[in-house]
Amino acid sequence: MADSAPLRPGVFQVLNIGNIGNSTHLISILVVFIAYQVIWAIYSPLTYLYESYYEIVQGGQYFKRVAQLHKIYGPVVRVTPNEVHFNDPEFIDMVYPNPARKTNKPIWFAQRTGTPYSIVSTPDHSLHRQRRNALNSFFSVASIRRLEPIMKKYMGKMVTIMENAGKTGQILHMHHLFKACASDVITVYAFGECFDFLDRPDCGRSFFESTDVFFYLTHIFGLVPSLVHYVQNMPSWLVKLLLPSLSELRDRQDWWLTKVREIRKSPNPERIKSTIFEGILNSSLPVEEKEDERLASEAQLVVFAGEGTTAYTLTCCLYQLLAHPHEVAKLKQELLHAEIDPKHILLSQVDSLPYLNAIIQEAVRLHPGVMARQVRISPEIPIVYQDKQRGKTYIVPPNTVTSMSPLDIHMHPAAFGSNAYAFRPQRFIDDPKLARYFIGFSRGARNCVGMTLARREMAIILATLFLKYDVYDGSPGQGPTLELYDTQRARDIDANMDYIIPVPAKGSKGLRVRVRNHS
Repeated sequence: MADSAPLRPGVFQVLNIGNIGNSTHLISILVVFIAYQVIWAIYSPLTYLYESYYEIVQGGQYFKRVAQLHKIYGPVVRVTPNEVHFNDPEFIDMVYPNPARKTNKPIWFAQRTGTPYSIVSTPDHSLHRQRRNALNSFFSVASIRRLEPIMKKYMGKMVTIMENAGKTGQILHMHHLFKACASDVITVYAFGECFDFLDRPDCGRSFFESTDVFFYLTHIFGLVPSLVHYVQNMPSWLVKLLLPSLSELRDRQDWWLTKVREIRKSPNPERIKSTIFEGILNSSLPVEEKEDERLASEAQLVVFAGEGTTAYTLTCCLYQLLAHPHEVAKLKQELLHAEIDPKHILLSQVDSLPYLNAIIQEAVRLHPGVMARQVRISPEIPIVYQDKQRGKTYIVPPNTVTSMSPLDIHMHPAAFGSNAYAFRPQRFIDDPKLARYFIGFSRGARNCVGMTLARREMAIILATLFLKYDVYDGSPGQGPTLELYDTQRARDIDANMDYIIPVPAKGSKGLRVRVRNHS
């Protein structure tokens, strides 16, 4: 099997944590742990420091190195001592099987994510199925359609902010706006109330930046798994003293835990029914699965995924549409033919619009909201891979970590052709079978439980925007329009760093848009 190259002595000389800020306290804490790992690694024949060099020193760059390794060694590469990475779109269903085959996750994945008791971090197959079954009804189509009034309320606030920007000439940072909207929606859906980020002048930017700091620490947590335990369980006052850049995230975590306890103790049975916890608390899960800390961990996952990945995909989707006005023309034509009332858009209407949904599919393909390698373990049977091009057979033993990366598969020429980098929603309409190569919401038994909500939320937001706005073309007499402002795909939209979440190039200000109420 092709192996990742050994780490040369001296390569771990510079600690660069990227954009997490200048915190001498944090560096001091890390030095002790990392020094131990480095000393231990000198005497270990194969370690995780090769990965850590690209992730910590280079700053979230291992996904690029893995892509290079595949070009050198082929579709099967060992990327860590106990992880085999595949880059073959025809092999997806073997790595991500349906529930009939047991599929675990490595324990270290739960340790580094910050949500150790959530479904996404659950190592054991059977426990994962139990936890997921308790959540399924919360994300059913029927439940999500009951969310329409909440979506419309916060989309109305978002559009008002955009209209005001049109009056004042303010350039909007759309990712912040989308994230505030998505966060308010998912938090109300999960808890029955929210932080009302859309009512704040900065749309909750400082809270989101604190969350991003936690993601920036992901690779350090991967190298030193015990560190995340200390950070997560540190008293709030100590977090604010030693790690002030994480203090607002801790405020949110404390709020989630407080709300869990309030909901559990509420004398009003309707209080539970209006939250994510109804299915869990009324399920057959054992008592320990209903403890406050586990419920808060599940809620944190739902909020993080519901605000971050949705906002990222919406941001990228809006960029691609404004950069390709002919695609907007096709979308507006579809919306016109559907005879949708802009003031009363229904989820059932946007569900049935093929081009709108192809636009979302293509945006997620090019810009998946989760960059991290999607890891799995087959605990009972080996994974057998036939490399037909090289005439080799690889047998990966049970209990070995296997993985794929969404961006690698979505850019693979064998699946999406030589124009894989191009934004072309029509490809999914011309060839519906391309969906078998799509892993933007993962696949198999552990696919994203919230993908139904994410797709419909993105659909109704995009429909709302493009029923109201055109792409600015300089013509006199245009109605409300949107225009890209100093935004470049390679610098501001494409993933340049992997911190679980995709991060653009250093210095990027993200997607910026000028709103014109009238030309």
